[in-house]
Amino acid sequence: MSFEPIAVTGGAGTGVPGVQPARHARRDRRGRGLRGPLLPGVLPGARTRNERFDDHLAAAVERLAELCGPAVEQARFRATMVPEGLEERLELVRVWGAELVEDPTGTTRRDPDGTVVITIHRRPIEARCPAPSLLADLVYGVVVEQWAALTGVAPESVDPDFHW
Repeated sequence: MSFEPIAVTGGAGTGVPGVQPARHARRDRRGRGLRGPLLPGVLPGARTRNERFDDHLAAAVERLAELCGPAVEQARFRATMVPEGLEERLELVRVWGAELVEDPTGTTRRDPDGTVVITIHRRPIEARCPAPSLLADLVYGVVVEQWAALTGVAPESVDPDFHW
């Protein structure tokens, strides 16, 4: 038996001319399904974290409007990355303790024209969320708490199914 020598031509991106790197097929070794997002971030249909958070906030406001009626439609809801004056809050927490400082997940105020503005802060909420699948429930809980604080009632009276 004899072998003929073969000529190896150049290959792209490898250290050895003519040799392509082995492609390992991704497989589901332990039967738990594929990992990661269904749409990679470079595709047009992929949603950013901000967009997904805004979707959760819109769904929470719709759910609150079903329970509380047209009064919710008079309020303005917005999402920010972090609360304003975060450094001052952290200093107050350091001095007075976390129990005496306002929760940074959301704030409620009135505009000069009298419109109620409820601001939900994305990063503190995401930091408290133990799993991405629970983020929608956590956003809803914060919206209910802010609405209850605004109206002066307990969160359980806003939504009887509310539990924290």
